[in-house]
Amino acid sequence: MDTRVASATELAARIQRAHGPELKSLLTDLTSPSDHRSGRRLHRLGPVPSMEDATIKLTLVAEVVELGWFAPGPAPSGTCVTLSLAAHHEETGLHAEIPADECEAWVRALVGHAWMRFVYRCECSAGPASASVDSYRLYLDSFHRPAGKPVEVPAEGCRPLDG
Repeated sequence: MDTRVASATELAARIQRAHGPELKSLLTDLTSPSDHRSGRRLHRLGPVPSMEDATIKLTLVAEVVELGWFAPGPAPSGTCVTLSLAAHHEETGLHAEIPADECEAWVRALVGHAWMRFVYRCECSAGPASASVDSYRLYLDSFHRPAGKPVEVPAEGCRPLDG
């Protein structure tokens, strides 16, 4: 295990100890079958203190969308979970940059080590807020288990996190 992954794993363990019940509840919400007719659900955790910088607060927003929403043609059944982590300075409310290792650690704490090979980092953000928002995607099959990105779903700018 390289030192970056080891560091993120250690940080994820600290995050799990501090926020385990909230993360477990969020993951349950993200992986539960949807009874919403819109095919889109939003969930939120935070703001919570950064584990690396006490002056920064983080908010995790998760959007669950049916795969058919992304595909230009027929799509397999399943969902795409987009996780976005946003940071702001506690005192001023201004955008703050989030260390990439901490973002990855929050994702690891949420989904667990075994699911990390299915996580994609989205690098399509641009503009002044892009340094303070990091986004990741996780694709779930029709049984709500993690899966690779379906070929029918375009995802420019999303790269496997472990690749």
